[in-house]
Amino acid sequence: MRGQIQDIPAGQVFDFLHSRPEGLTPAEIAERLREVGPNAIETRRRHQWLGSLARQFTNFFTILLYIAASLCFVADRVQPGESMDILGLALLGVAVLNGLFGFIQEYRAERAMEELRKLLPQRVTAQRAGREETVAAEQLVPGDVLKIAEGDRIPADGRLIDCQDLVVNNAPLTGEARPVRLTAAPRGPHDNEAVNLLLAGCTVQQGRGTAVVYATGHRTEFGKIATLSQDVRRMISPLEREVASMVRILTAIAVITGIVFFVYGVFAGISPWTNMVFMIGIIVALVPEGLLPTLTLSLAMGSLRMARRNVLVKGLNAVEALGAVHVICTDKTGTLTLNQMTVTAVADPVAGADLAGAARAEALALALIASDVRRSRNSRTASGFSGDPLDVAVAEAHAKSGGAFDSVTDSIVHRFSFNVRKRRSAGIARRDGKVLFCVKGAWESLRPLIARIETPGESAPVAADETRLAQAEKIVHRLAAEGCRVLALAWIELETAPDAAAAQEFFERGLILKGFLGAEDPLRPEAPAAVARCHRAGIRVTLVTGDHPRTAEAIARKAGIVPAGADAAVLTGDDLDRLRKTELAERLGRGVHVFARTTPEQKWKIVSALHDLDQVVAMTGDGVNDAPALRAADVGIAMGRSGTDVAREAAQVILLDDNFASIVQGIEEGRAIFGNIRKFTDYVLASNGPEIVPYLVYMVLPVPLALTIIQILSIDLGTDIVPAIGLGQEKPDPDTMEQPPRDRRQRLLNWPLVIHSYLFLGVIEAGFAMFLFFWVLVQGGWSYGADLPAQDSLYRAATGITLSSIILMQIGNLYGRRSRFGTGIDRDAFRNPLIVAGIAIEIAFSWAVLYFPPVSDVLGTGPVEPAVYAAAWLGPLLIYGLDYGRKRIARTWHRAGAAPAFVMER
Repeated sequence: MRGQIQDIPAGQVFDFLHSRPEGLTPAEIAERLREVGPNAIETRRRHQWLGSLARQFTNFFTILLYIAASLCFVADRVQPGESMDILGLALLGVAVLNGLFGFIQEYRAERAMEELRKLLPQRVTAQRAGREETVAAEQLVPGDVLKIAEGDRIPADGRLIDCQDLVVNNAPLTGEARPVRLTAAPRGPHDNEAVNLLLAGCTVQQGRGTAVVYATGHRTEFGKIATLSQDVRRMISPLEREVASMVRILTAIAVITGIVFFVYGVFAGISPWTNMVFMIGIIVALVPEGLLPTLTLSLAMGSLRMARRNVLVKGLNAVEALGAVHVICTDKTGTLTLNQMTVTAVADPVAGADLAGAARAEALALALIASDVRRSRNSRTASGFSGDPLDVAVAEAHAKSGGAFDSVTDSIVHRFSFNVRKRRSAGIARRDGKVLFCVKGAWESLRPLIARIETPGESAPVAADETRLAQAEKIVHRLAAEGCRVLALAWIELETAPDAAAAQEFFERGLILKGFLGAEDPLRPEAPAAVARCHRAGIRVTLVTGDHPRTAEAIARKAGIVPAGADAAVLTGDDLDRLRKTELAERLGRGVHVFARTTPEQKWKIVSALHDLDQVVAMTGDGVNDAPALRAADVGIAMGRSGTDVAREAAQVILLDDNFASIVQGIEEGRAIFGNIRKFTDYVLASNGPEIVPYLVYMVLPVPLALTIIQILSIDLGTDIVPAIGLGQEKPDPDTMEQPPRDRRQRLLNWPLVIHSYLFLGVIEAGFAMFLFFWVLVQGGWSYGADLPAQDSLYRAATGITLSSIILMQIGNLYGRRSRFGTGIDRDAFRNPLIVAGIAIEIAFSWAVLYFPPVSDVLGTGPVEPAVYAAAWLGPLLIYGLDYGRKRIARTWHRAGAAPAFVMER
């Protein structure tokens, strides 16, 4: 339909759409609403939060906790008095808290999204049943006669039947910031754009018009792309894959170990129910119940830090996913640039030098005469000017040069609006007793009309011969190569003021070339430094835009995306159509940095080709056309200020300030979070060693159990939590953005970390804790093979010092995890309030389990001699010292490039 409706005259549009100039009747509107539905892109699902909540409580780890809790309740019914019911409640508590943390974060992000949903207008003006009415945008139907004016957002696709100086910004759909001047005339044979169509989601920058709606809701161009984006499956984030893998590995280790010792217990003659209790104990000891809540809390707190840096994350996994990015595919307008057209050059037509002083002010005054700009209270610009963005830029540049806006505009006696086919606009003004005709436009359209050229330093213009015109054309090409939109400026003095009905062509004879205006959307000042920082971090930045290839290349060079002196290797949308995905991946591998004139499907194709190269891809965008690629990317990044609702829905991350530099800050935060996750994972898993060893010793030797299940939980869900969260809040290392991005295949839980936490730190903690356990037993008169009741004071004292020593050793472990090769003891360690609080809790709890009855009674522990407790304080020094010695060896071997896994931490 779109192609047909563009080609017919305005007078036939009503018949084509079964409408009339006075508008539809209420009965017709009701019938069409029933047939095509409301003018809405997305019908919000009611009770959507229930689905989000359900997802948080049905992941693999949570289901595992449910099963473990159920077994605990069964064991408690069969064999009461073993505190299995408390264990079951604790496990359920972990599952509930973890689910709530994740749900609250998603809910917070959704609430923030609600504040950003302001794309489509709520009320619009339509002609219905012979009179103008203000109606809800959702109630528009095909055939409605729509009235639009400056500042309006277009609510549906429509064919213009009348307009006055109408200019729209189609960037939300096309990705190109260049304003489009519309007409009600049928499309000409050389018109490639929708020059007579209003497109939903775009904005009116100037003028007013009347159109007949021909598409609403999902049938609009806006809606088609929105539907396309919903069909794209979201990639699983790197962290989701890693956490799922880690949970499965740890669960498999725990379950297999538990089953092996259950079978051993059966052959050893231990009763089945006692055996099952100990199997659950082994599983609980090996599964770090506090790890997932710690991970969730760390990501949630990381999302808050990102929000303070103007980066809003919609899901917790996106916090870390930014840190894993290998490639950033960035849009140009508003992300790398300020999305604000500015006159950056006023060049003379001979040497191309930038005019200054009075000469610059005079040239800008002539350009202002040929512009259609005015002051407006409804202007969205800081200067208060309203009109075509390029004309506004001329007015602002004129004001900066010291010119008086009202003095120039009051002198204008006639304007000739911009003509799409002629590609120029003009005006006539009386200035200093003279009548001047001024024209500005594309050099190609003005060159045949130029008779003379102003030359700096000369009193009179010189003849425009081919040599001088060729020289002028070189200036045009130079400015265009710098990323400017170039306008030629010419004038001529008229003998008398013309009749208002005179044609523009009547005056366009023997024009004098004044110079050239170079206008551009300036690069954000911080963009080059941010791009350079990405390059140092091994992150590739690729520009993907709907703009002209020359403009795209110029911006890419200014931003540093294309290295100085290097070939830009620009690929256009036509090139992308010809290339197969394998060929595109090959070109990307060879270093293509710039894509211009791209469509939504092509952006999606770029992301898919990068995935074939095993790259983690971040895609930025603000328009509806960006939504499919945003959803296909590993990390979709939408703009908060300029972004469309569809783009923000498709993205995982929203830039609240639309600034590329904020992405880089988010990447640094994401990298720090992944490093911190590994730190606290190592920290938490280390305590699993001394938790499992007592059960293994108990199963194979005739000795008392050194640590009970409730005591294990006091570590996993008690003293370990706050220090682990503190590690999750550590600042990025100074060299975080000097390192290459981690390999996509790098595991969160790898062999070096497992060996270090279980077989190095865990063995040290287990050995020292068991030494103290048997020291207290032997000192109290226990003999090998003797059984001790759970309430025996000697047994309670021995288990108490075991628990206390493990808690204290985690203090030394905590400082060790702060740095991979360093001491970990510095000023920042004492500036992290969670680490300070965590150490205070561990110290207090290590004393309370021995000497504070309300705690010791619950945990089944008892007091020991002060000398024994003092000896337990050697534990933190022991584990810290041995680990620091390992670090020194690891650092030496790491520098030599020959560090074996067993000495590395991660």
